[in-house]
Amino acid sequence: MRILMLIFLIVAAVALAAVAMSAVARAARDAGAVGRDIAVTTRGTFMQKIAYAALFIVMLGVTSGLLGGL
Repeated sequence: MRILMLIFLIVAAVALAAVAMSAVARAARDAGAVGRDIAVTTRGTFMQKIAYAALFIVMLGVTSGLLGGL
Protein backbone atom coordinates (compact mmCIF):
# COMPACT_ATOMS: atom_id res chain seq x y z
CA MET A 1 0.00 0.00 0.00
CA ARG A 2 2.80 2.41 0.88
CA ILE A 3 4.63 1.77 -2.39
CA LEU A 4 1.42 2.53 -4.29
CA MET A 5 1.02 5.83 -2.44
CA LEU A 6 4.68 6.68 -3.09
CA ILE A 7 4.28 5.98 -6.80
CA PHE A 8 1.13 8.13 -6.89
CA LEU A 9 2.95 10.96 -5.13
CA ILE A 10 5.85 10.80 -7.59
CA VAL A 11 3.49 10.78 -10.59
CA ALA A 12 1.57 13.75 -9.16
CA ALA A 13 4.80 15.70 -8.55
CA VAL A 14 5.99 15.03 -12.11
CA ALA A 15 2.61 16.11 -13.50
CA LEU A 16 2.67 19.34 -11.48
CA ALA A 17 6.22 20.07 -12.61
CA ALA A 18 5.21 19.52 -16.25
CA VAL A 19 2.24 21.87 -15.91
CA ALA A 20 4.42 24.53 -14.27
CA MET A 21 7.11 24.26 -16.94
CA SER A 22 4.49 24.47 -19.68
CA ALA A 23 2.98 27.60 -18.13
CA VAL A 24 6.39 29.25 -17.75
CA ALA A 25 7.35 28.40 -21.34
CA ARG A 26 4.05 29.76 -22.67
CA ALA A 27 4.40 32.95 -20.61
CA ALA A 28 7.95 33.49 -21.85
CA ARG A 29 6.89 32.95 -25.47
CA ASP A 30 3.92 35.32 -25.13
CA ALA A 31 6.01 37.94 -23.35
CA GLY A 32 8.56 37.83 -26.14
CA ALA A 33 5.83 38.31 -28.74
CA VAL A 34 4.35 41.23 -26.81
CA GLY A 35 7.79 42.78 -26.39
CA ARG A 36 8.43 42.55 -30.13
CA ASP A 37 4.99 44.04 -30.87
CA ILE A 38 5.62 46.93 -28.49
CA ALA A 39 9.06 47.58 -29.99
CA VAL A 40 7.63 47.57 -33.53
CA THR A 41 4.39 49.47 -32.96
CA THR A 42 5.70 52.22 -30.68
CA ARG A 43 7.91 54.75 -32.32
CA GLY A 44 8.45 56.46 -28.99
CA THR A 45 11.46 57.83 -27.31
CA PHE A 46 14.17 55.85 -25.59
CA MET A 47 12.65 56.69 -22.19
CA GLN A 48 9.32 55.14 -23.21
CA LYS A 49 11.08 51.90 -24.10
CA ILE A 50 12.86 51.90 -20.75
CA ALA A 51 9.54 52.54 -19.00
CA TYR A 52 7.91 49.58 -20.79
CA ALA A 53 10.79 47.32 -19.79
CA ALA A 54 10.62 48.49 -16.16
CA LEU A 55 6.85 48.00 -16.10
CA PHE A 56 7.24 44.47 -17.46
CA ILE A 57 9.84 43.63 -14.81
CA VAL A 58 7.68 45.01 -12.00
CA MET A 59 4.60 43.16 -13.25
CA LEU A 60 6.59 39.93 -13.49
CA GLY A 61 7.90 40.40 -9.96
CA VAL A 62 4.47 41.12 -8.52
CA THR A 63 2.74 38.22 -10.26
CA SER A 64 5.48 35.74 -9.35
CA GLY A 65 5.44 36.82 -5.71
CA LEU A 66 9.02 38.10 -5.65
CA LEU A 67 7.77 41.64 -5.05
CA GLY A 68 5.03 42.41 -2.57
CA GLY A 69 5.38 39.31 -0.44
CA LEU A 70 3.86 35.90 -0.87
